[in-house]
Parts: sequence; C-alpha cells; structure tokens
Amino acid sequence: MIRSQTLAKKMRSVIWLHNYAPSLIKRMNFMRRVQQLLLYFFLFFIVPIQSLWALEYSKTVEKANLTISTGKSGVICSKSLQNCVIQVSQPQCLSSPGAVTITNNSKIPANNIQASSANSFFSLYVLQNNGCPASLLPGKSCTISFFTNTSIAFFISSVMVKGTNTNATFFDMQAVTCSAQPQALLNVSSNTVNLITGGSPQSIAVTNIGTLPAANVQASIASSPPLGVGVMSFCPALLMPNNTCQITYQPGATPGSTTSTVFGTNTANTIPITVNVSLSPTTMLSVPTNAVIPAGDSVGVNIPVTNLTSTPAFNVRIVLPALWVAAGVTSSTCAVIPANGSCMINITSPFFTAFVAQGGISVTGDNVISPPSIALAFSIEGYLVYSVIDSSVFFVVRDSDASSGFVWSMNPNDVPGITETSTNPPENCNGATDGSCNSNILIEFYGGEVPNAAELCYQITEDHGGEVPPGTWYLPAICELGIFTPGFPGSANANCPANTPNIANNLYSLGFLPELAVNGRYWSSTESSTDSENNAWFQEFFANGMSTQGTIIKNNTYGVRCVRVFAPA
Repeated sequence: MIRSQTLAKKMRSVIWLHNYAPSLIKRMNFMRRVQQLLLYFFLFFIVPIQSLWALEYSKTVEKANLTISTGKSGVICSKSLQNCVIQVSQPQCLSSPGAVTITNNSKIPANNIQASSANSFFSLYVLQNNGCPASLLPGKSCTISFFTNTSIAFFISSVMVKGTNTNATFFDMQAVTCSAQPQALLNVSSNTVNLITGGSPQSIAVTNIGTLPAANVQASIASSPPLGVGVMSFCPALLMPNNTCQITYQPGATPGSTTSTVFGTNTANTIPITVNVSLSPTTMLSVPTNAVIPAGDSVGVNIPVTNLTSTPAFNVRIVLPALWVAAGVTSSTCAVIPANGSCMINITSPFFTAFVAQGGISVTGDNVISPPSIALAFSIEGYLVYSVIDSSVFFVVRDSDASSGFVWSMNPNDVPGITETSTNPPENCNGATDGSCNSNILIEFYGGEVPNAAELCYQITEDHGGEVPPGTWYLPAICELGIFTPGFPGSANANCPANTPNIANNLYSLGFLPELAVNGRYWSSTESSTDSENNAWFQEFFANGMSTQGTIIKNNTYGVRCVRVFAPA
C-alpha cells in the first residue's frame, strides 16, 4: 500500500515537471539576463562617471589659490582698481627694490611659484630675487623682488605669477630711469710726470668732473722706492664741480720711477700717477728725414723714433705747428722709450685738412738733448701738396713722370700770352705762375696735331681717385716748379713773385720727390719772353736739394711732371 502511494507521488512530480518546467526555465533565463544587464550598466556607465567625478574632484582639490599684493597697505592686486604696478630700477637708484607678495589662500601647499613674462624687456633687463620656497604652505606668504641691469625706462604689462599647481595672477612692471647719484669725481691732465734730478718742478691739473664738491684734494707718493720726490697740492679745501687746481711734483736727487695717487677725502675715485725721475738730459733720439701725413686718413702716419742711448727717454713728442694743431692735426706721445728702444709717434689729419710742407719740426722729450727734427708734408689721395689757398684749395704734384724725356713742342711757334712776362687774363695768362691757363692755351693752339709736353698732362684721365676728365692735370708754370738760384751753369731768372708756392721750395728742398734729380731738368708751360718762338723755361733739380731755372730750345727732351688742383665741389 505504501509503495503504491510513493509511486503515485513520483508520477505526479513527473507530470508537474512535464507541464511546468519549460516556463520555469524561461523565467530563470530572463532573470539571469536582467542581472547581466544591470552588471553591464554598472561597469560601463556608473563606474566611468564615478571615475571622472573623482578625477575632477581631485583636480579641484589639488589647485592652490594665490593672491598677490604690491605692498600698498596690504591691498590685494586688482586690475579693476589699477593698483597692480610696481616700480623697478637699478639697485642703487631706489631705496628698496620693486616687489610683489604672494599669499597661498588654499588648504594645500602651492608648489614652485615663479614670475615670468614673454616680453623681451623682461628676459633682457629684469633680474629677480625669488624668495618663495619650493612649497608654500597654506596661509603663508613669500616675496619676489625685482631690479634691472639697465638705466633705461620701459613698461611690461601682465607679468604672470604662477606655480605648478596654482592659478595664475598678474601685475604690471614699470622700470624707471636711473638718475646719476651726486658724487665728487676727479680727472687729471696727465697720468705721467717726468722729472729731472736738479730740474724744475712739474705740475698736473686736477679737475672735479663730478656733481659734488671734492674735499681735500691731494696726492701721496709711494714710500718705495725712496726717490725724494716732493708733492704739493694747490687745491682749495673744497674743489667745486668743473673747477681745476694744480698738484706740483718736485724732483729729488735720485733717478728712478715711483707712483703717486691723487685723491680727495670724499671722491668716488683715486687716480694713479707714474712719476719718472731721470738724470740731467743725456738722451739722444733719431727720426727719419721726412714723413707724409695723409689728409682725411684715420690711420695717419707712424713716425719711428729711436732712443740712441742707454738711458730711457721720457715723454717723447713731436712739436707740431700751432696752426696745424688748431685745425685738428693730432699726434701721439711716447711716455717712455726704453734704453736703445724705439716707439711710434702717430700723426693724423682730418678730412680735407692739409698744409704746405714744413721742415725743422722738432721731436723732443723731457730728458732729450739736441732734439732731432723732421720735415712733414701732407698728401691728398696720395699726391703731395705743394700749395694751399684759403685752407681749402690744394695744389698737388703727380707721384710719377708723365715722361722722362719729351719735347716742349716739335714745332717752333710763338704761342701768344704764356711767357713769364705775360699778364691780364683771360686774353693772356699770368704766364709765370698760372700753369693751368698756359696749358689750356697750348692745347687749343696745337689742337692735338703737334706733340707737346702740355698734351701729356692734358690726356691723363685716371688717377688715384678714379676717372677724371681730360685737362684735370696740367703742365705747371715755371714759378710753380721752382725759383732761380744763381751760380749754376745755364741758369736764368724768371723773376718769380716773392713767396710764390712751388714744388722746389715746398717739397724738393725738404727731401720729398728725390727722384726729380734723376732727370734733372723738367719742362714748364711757360715760354721765354726773349725768344718765345724757339725757347721755353725749365726747372733743374740737383741731388743736394738745390734747383734753378733756365731757358732752352723747345725741341730738347726733358722730364714732364704734371700737377692738379683739389677744391671743394
């Protein structure tokens, strides 16, 4: 009975499963899918949103908030109030540097706070002293100060203050011109004093070039070596700005060199002075016979000066004519030429400043006996000047012959108006002195058909300055070439006007153009008044620097040396 009941229960279970199992399985599958969808929604939507929120929250939390002030009663910089400008300058010009104070108003440290600007003035001229620590704690402040390395004024807007984890805040910077600070400042006329044992004292001029009075200006002498040099100041107790006084040095009996110092009790500088004491003059110098100063050449000319003795030569200089110095011609000085040594004295002349050559120009020194002399000439574009009119018209001679042997003219002709006695231009030339006029008449008279010396000069169309028109160069008149010197065979007197500038006197006799003695005789553009058809004037140059005049038949072959004029356009 029991078995039949058990069997009946099993049969009912089988029947129930058969009838309801499929729908149950479907429900279970549906619930499983719903659970999967919820899982996917959480993983792919909720989690990313939470991550983004967490990241943004993290950023918000980690950014520190900065404010800056410029020291104006602690007021925070505000662009709307226009109170965010600091002044900066060189360190010595402001009582305190321009500065900004940075405060960390957040709850986290502010890291690596820096001031920066893309403005080129900031990178070139602004220096800063960053007093901010690597990590500025919450509620703490630090200061960045600024100054400049230049005296100029400039303005920089929107200088940024920012840390690696902070907001950016800005201020403006105004650099102000640095005014010179009042001070007493000394200058001296010479840094070297050269004395001679038993000789006269020497003085230097001391000038206050500062803006404050210089107090107790004086000079001291080094104690070693003991040369016995005395020094005395003739300066007032207060040497006012732009005023000058004298300090005098008295030589002792011992030769040698020592150092003196010029100073004042309140001066911004001291000046060292070299004091040389030498025995009574025993030094002798050697210089060249002559030299040429190129006008308008900044390099000038260097003149070698040699000390021929075993004693140093002090303060060696050339004594230029006062008129040259007044016009701007300058020369250097050799402070000391050692025993048997040498030195270069440089001479320069401004543009278009030249003079007639001069000899007997002394080269001397403080302890030089029998100073040698030198002849100095000027050149323009490489050509020696032999005559100057009104300091602006310069007559120069060519540096080489147009011919070493050429006829005055192949034909015996009387060319009118060019003898040494001719006058009254323009019908006639001043034949003795105006070679340009003579040459123009000769060119017109012969018309290029008869060989003549004047034609050689006329045809020169290029010189050191470049191309020049025909006729720029001309054959000089007899009195432009030289003067009459009696006592030479074949000489004659053209009766040149007194003081007529000429090549023989102003150059050749001083040692310039020595090559003229090789040819000896040179044609002038002047005919002879005694036989104008056949004879013309020549100048003869001798090897000893002498020269004379004469007349001779025109078909002789002599040297041809041309001249020209430089004048302002």
